[in-house]
Amino acid sequence: MQKILGTIDLTKIDKSRIKERTYTNAAGEEKTAKEYDFEVIQLKDKKLIKDGGSWKLMKTHFIVQGQTKEEREAKADSVFIGDGKVFEYAEQVSNEPLKDNEVPF
Repeated sequence: MQKILGTIDLTKIDKSRIKERTYTNAAGEEKTAKEYDFEVIQLKDKKLIKDGGSWKLMKTHFIVQGQTKEEREAKADSVFIGDGKVFEYAEQVSNEPLKDNEVPF
């Protein structure tokens, strides 16, 4: 499983799009959640951010503000609010045979 690190620039979000939702949890308590819709889109090609020798930080996704049905139909421009990154580590290959009960990673 690969972990994606995400960063959102909160100064770029439209605060009027924060929605409030009230629900009852499993304990029977009424709770209110504040939610903000966004979309995470994978880049066609990864982009190198930093090369650390044995690892690389790669930009792999971008994050945009969620759109309403009307905005999608009108083909409104997306509002970029952040990006997603992953660390890639160089694999170390050894020509030595494995010892008894040794795991190759």
